[in-house]
Amino acid sequence: MKKYLSLMLIIGVLLLAACSNNSEATNEETASEDSATIETEKELEAMKVDEDKVVATVNDKEIKGKDYNSMLVQTQLRYTMSGEDPSDAEVAKSIEQEVMDNLIGQELLLQKAKEEGFTASDKEVETELEQIKAQFDGEEELKKALEGQGMTLEQLESQYADIVVVDKFVKDKIGTPDVSEKEVKAFYDDQFSKDAENPPSFDEMKKRIKDYLVEKKTQEKVQEMKAELMKKAEVKENL
Repeated sequence: MKKYLSLMLIIGVLLLAACSNNSEATNEETASEDSATIETEKELEAMKVDEDKVVATVNDKEIKGKDYNSMLVQTQLRYTMSGEDPSDAEVAKSIEQEVMDNLIGQELLLQKAKEEGFTASDKEVETELEQIKAQFDGEEELKKALEGQGMTLEQLESQYADIVVVDKFVKDKIGTPDVSEKEVKAFYDDQFSKDAENPPSFDEMKKRIKDYLVEKKTQEKVQEMKAELMKKAEVKENL
């Protein structure tokens, strides 16, 4: 589910922040690489907006710059991990629109979920946060990493409370889409061609493929839900 993806992205962002805080250049080559990295980081930082800026309103609910910046960092990381340069002008424009679309879509889902009575208990939120905390040597290290991304532990908790609510709503409305053995095999044959050297066997890959296809179908249905909610919503972008 998207909740899991968000968790992995946040962990990745925070771990990168923690590593950058502890790293030092050891030779000229490293120093040069660090210089290029710093320049890129400045370009990515420049994409952020003022934390108090209202970047969008969704049915009179304001979305602030701090939420935009948080999702922006996660999205930049995802593009970086996929081999794209998030500081490139065209890529940056795509990221900007993707972040806005996701923020608005998530707010629409959250409003609908709350309207229908879905909530998140403190225990459910803490369960999610424990997975993040487990990646760090104590809460203080986590707080330092959060500070590096302009976040507080309280903001992270709030973010995950919303994620849990939306996740429960989506599971209730969509459930688990069916994926047939035929679909799994077709995907395997397409992605792992006979020409590939030493491809993994179908038995090795079928569970992973099925999980991926279930997630893909789920996200397609989520997009359909967002599109339906958007038709009835009053949305204004101010970025």
